[in-house]
Amino acid sequence: MLERIFNFGMRYIIFTISFLLFGFTKSSSQNLSSDQAAALSRAYQDKALWFREMPHFNRDSTVFYFDRAVLLLQNSEPFQYELLADLYRDITDRANRSHNFIVVDSLAPIGWSYYEKIPESKKDKVLGYDLLINWALIKIIRGEPKAGLELFINAQDLLEDDPRPEIQLKLLKNKGRFYYQYGLPEEEEIGVKYLKESIEGYENSEYAERTEALVLAYKLLAYHYLFEKPDSTDYYMNQFAELLPEITNPFHHTWFSYNMGDILVEKEQYAEAKPYLFKSIRLLEEYNLTTIDIYQFAHYLLSNAAEAEGNFDQAIEYCEIAKNASIEIETKSNTAYFMEKLSTLYALKEDYKTALEYYKEFSEINNIIEVERNERSLRENELEANVLKQDQELVANQQKQIIYIAALTIGGLLLVLLYRNYRLKKRSNQTLEALNGELANKNELLDKRNAENELLLKEIHHRVKNNLEMVKSLIALQSAQIDDPATKDAMIASQNRVQSMGIIHQKLYQGTNLGSIEMKDYFLNLSEGILDSFNAEERVKIEFAMDNLDLDVDTAVPIGLIVNELLTNALKYAFPKNEQGTIHISLAKTANNNLKLKVDDNGVGKVVGIAPKGTGFGSQLVQLLTQQLNGQMKEHSNQGTHIEFDFLLKKSA
Repeated sequence: MLERIFNFGMRYIIFTISFLLFGFTKSSSQNLSSDQAAALSRAYQDKALWFREMPHFNRDSTVFYFDRAVLLLQNSEPFQYELLADLYRDITDRANRSHNFIVVDSLAPIGWSYYEKIPESKKDKVLGYDLLINWALIKIIRGEPKAGLELFINAQDLLEDDPRPEIQLKLLKNKGRFYYQYGLPEEEEIGVKYLKESIEGYENSEYAERTEALVLAYKLLAYHYLFEKPDSTDYYMNQFAELLPEITNPFHHTWFSYNMGDILVEKEQYAEAKPYLFKSIRLLEEYNLTTIDIYQFAHYLLSNAAEAEGNFDQAIEYCEIAKNASIEIETKSNTAYFMEKLSTLYALKEDYKTALEYYKEFSEINNIIEVERNERSLRENELEANVLKQDQELVANQQKQIIYIAALTIGGLLLVLLYRNYRLKKRSNQTLEALNGELANKNELLDKRNAENELLLKEIHHRVKNNLEMVKSLIALQSAQIDDPATKDAMIASQNRVQSMGIIHQKLYQGTNLGSIEMKDYFLNLSEGILDSFNAEERVKIEFAMDNLDLDVDTAVPIGLIVNELLTNALKYAFPKNEQGTIHISLAKTANNNLKLKVDDNGVGKVVGIAPKGTGFGSQLVQLLTQQLNGQMKEHSNQGTHIEFDFLLKKSA
């Protein structure tokens, strides 16, 4: 009792200080410099983190100081987006659970919006990754796997090329965590594999997040093997126990004690289980965490132990506490579960009246859950009206014990018969609902598979682009060691050809459409690279007289190589002695849905009677690619060189 009064008093003091400091922070922050506001906000943030740890853990104080830190920065100018994003990373960290799932889901996009406003040159990709991972895991917990997968993919894209060992280990840990919680058996097995690999890395490291990462992996693996391989569960629980002295997060301590109790109750070792369950309850009450569902189920396990020992009164007492804790935080499914258990316990005591009352309450709550789950309305049926009427008759005849028991028995039988009749009438609807649910599950599975395939295809294009970049670099390295000008020119031309293909794969994995390329943007990137290779940015201008046009990969690659050859040829021969000039490129669909490509320059053109310069390989390549696209090429020289192609596109089957 004294402890509860003390906790209430502490919360009242914190509330009062919060009210006073709210006005102070809002007014005084206007008078602080940006450096002073940042320093004070950091102090508030450190204090909030300090209150997350045992033995001084206090959720109210943590939330209070986080709110002060955020408010201070929001009222300080200029806005310090990096500090705000860093604050929200701590606030949305699920390992510490300062807020419930719904609140965290609403705060996560705010933190991400602050990160997006940080100038690109100052963005810390690890910070962005952590914000997205926090958000993705909340989406998975809240039953939104598709949204969670999209956030997870975006997070992976930020750090996948970071070579630092600690970053790669972080990616491995979170991949294991995400896949395990994703919801499908195949993904769970993949998650287990990643979690085991992360354990090997963290056990041999000294990284700051080592303990938290190992605790997370041990917890998930202990759950995974609970029924299939109890020995493995015992192993991971023992590993967890060795870390307990290093752990200052009370959630981990309460989970460990509760889970040990759960395992021992499952083994019917009730005497050994009780100390763990009592310790879990004591920690939850000490740190004002009785709204965590573990608090309910720890009492429920104690109820099971008392029932097994034949102490029904004590079993009922523990189950009542579990029920009341569930009602307090409105976890309806848990409440219904405990109501049904209480009905069974009173029946074992042969108190059938109370048993029936609890069964009625269980039925009512269960009906409400069904309404919410299926998004449809169910009204009170005739059965409930009959039971209510029967209860009124029993109250009027309390002195007639025999009649009372007989009526109660008849009422129970009537309840069973009417319920059975109700279930038979609803059987056809339930069958239809089951089929609809199966279809929804298959559609959800298809969405997941499509998203995974898209991620894999992006990864393939990314690797192809990287390999082409490596080929280009090898050619450049080789050409640097060659003195012969003709050979060096040939090597540079090869580099440009490889680059033209690499740009296409880069556009594919960076874009939203994996099946097509926007050609105007592609030509722009291609021309910039070629101008740079000839050091001609200042004297030659390339203009694009075309609208945006999307083409499939099989068409875009040969057209890109053709344009690459024509640009290379123009830069080498059309403007001798560093003359200035202009090259025009256009690509458009014609009325009959074919393609017309034009490449013009205002250079010296070709002189009749003089053999073309070069090896002729480029011209042969252009001719072969034109034939591949069922095209025709026209060329004439009049105030420069003008080349025109007509490509006959194949009709889709």
